[in-house]
Amino acid sequence: NRTDIVSLHAELIAVEEVSAAYLASVEFSGLIRESADEGAVPFRELWMLACEKDGSPGWRLARQQALF
Repeated sequence: NRTDIVSLHAELIAVEEVSAAYLASVEFSGLIRESADEGAVPFRELWMLACEKDGSPGWRLARQQALF
């Protein structure tokens, strides 16, 4: 399957420090098209990303949630 991102908006909601990591909450919204035969539809999701304080490189997806 192919999904086209027609438009994308990202907003950093919060960054929190917990015992062993930093957590960032990012809201993504926009329009996606999952079939060439269909029109684009809106979507809205909240992603929580984690970055370990122990020196591990990069941010990792901790949770993803669709918002309605």
